[in-house]
Amino acid sequence: MNNENLKKGNPDTQFRSGREAVENGRKGGKASGISRSFKSALKKKFKENPELYEELIDMLTDEALTGRNLKAADMLIDLMGESVQRENHALKRKELKLKEDAVKGIPEKAEEPTLYKALEDDTK
Repeated sequence: MNNENLKKGNPDTQFRSGREAVENGRKGGKASGISRSFKSALKKKFKENPELYEELIDMLTDEALTGRNLKAADMLIDLMGESVQRENHALKRKELKLKEDAVKGIPEKAEEPTLYKALEDDTK
């Protein structure tokens, strides 16, 4: 560990303020807009040409199976709609629904935890 980084007053480790923070925020906003518009155009292109989508899936599958490109496996999983984040969100939504039902007085088994029930519902 570099002890120089821990010294107070080092401008490289302090928070940005004022104009610099605004400029960095603006850069991030522009980059986000570009990324969203690119993804939107890509989705539109795939809807117009399903064969292109199939070619992309095939290419990503080949890359992932050969092990040359691990990002291809992540992209493939995300395109198939099975990413870990989506699964976690779905699980949390189910858990919230079960909690709401409990508050409304809809009977449930007391011995099973709510998260376990959400997992059980997900496997059906």
